[in-house]
Amino acid sequence: MTLAQLFRAVSTLAETGGSGRQYEALARQAESLADMVGWANGPIDPLGQWLERLSALQDDLQQRHAQSGEPEIPLLNDRLARLGQAIAQHDRDLASGATGEDTGEGEDFN
Repeated sequence: MTLAQLFRAVSTLAETGGSGRQYEALARQAESLADMVGWANGPIDPLGQWLERLSALQDDLQQRHAQSGEPEIPLLNDRLARLGQAIAQHDRDLASGATGEDTGEGEDFN
């Protein structure tokens, strides 16, 4: 599942609701994508559009949860937050590496 496909599926669930299994399946997909972020050769979201959309989806899910109380929604919301953090960190790491900035993190093996 691509990022765009995940976002479309989450948007549909946020609008129409779904079963617990659907929320859990999308949470697993979000977690899987978060685990793969580091494999990307370049920035994933250089303009911040994906993270902006992700934030809007999380707001939509919170509204759905307030209306329905479906217990699986917070799990999906948490996994989406982890995905967003992974994307943001990946892009920051690439940007700091591209500009030659040292973040001071990690070990220096020189």
